[in-house]
Amino acid sequence: MFKKIILASALAISSSFAAWDLFPVLENHKGQTRFTSYYTTYSGEIKQYHTLNLSLGSRYTILPGLELALVVPYHVFSYYGSSHLGEDGTGKIRLLTRYQFTPTMNVFADIYLPNSDYCFGKDPWQFNFGLQFSRKVNQLFNFGSQLAFDFDTEGDGDGIPISTSAALELDFTVTENFTPYIETSGYLELGEIFTGHGYQFSHGGGDLNLASYIGVKYNFNENISIDASTGISKWVNVDDSHIAFGVGFAVLFNF
Repeated sequence: MFKKIILASALAISSSFAAWDLFPVLENHKGQTRFTSYYTTYSGEIKQYHTLNLSLGSRYTILPGLELALVVPYHVFSYYGSSHLGEDGTGKIRLLTRYQFTPTMNVFADIYLPNSDYCFGKDPWQFNFGLQFSRKVNQLFNFGSQLAFDFDTEGDGDGIPISTSAALELDFTVTENFTPYIETSGYLELGEIFTGHGYQFSHGGGDLNLASYIGVKYNFNENISIDASTGISKWVNVDDSHIAFGVGFAVLFNF
């Protein structure tokens, strides 16, 4: 169960599994830099797990509809009770690309680079790819969604995990500068591939994590904005799972 606690906090940090966000790519030759902090806590039967993570990312549209991005995470601390888990430092650097092939549809692919300094043992490559649909319903509502498929290469464990995830977001444009939003997401473990044993769907599959968030985006001007959010998540079909709570804050710079 402890591994699932860490995974749940990692999912929250990844902004509900979104490639960058759930909406169309930026205009051609436009870019954005984002600094994010996210704190997650989980109270178990005996001890409390809590962690703080930061990330710095930048994206840029190099051709009409084609966006490239780089995200560098930094793990500030993790504690389980009074025990420091000792995984501080730079995490898995993330390379992202999105292509908008219609006004409402994007395809995307993310790669998480191995980092043996951050992960004990052999750290796997991680791949995430999928499809996004978004639509401006009217002047008030803006809807974004994503369906993704995730898998790792073989790492220090015996198997190669496979999973799928989905996310939905609804933004409410109260004013030109102020946008509250709600978001929900799900992450489902499908199973693992074992070397020499084929695909074992029943082994390690079926566990489902659900998360819900509320937040606000505020644009100070066309160049600077902030995003503050809070959310909860839970492994819904794991007997000893409790609710994890998180708060996040991001500063964004457009260029």
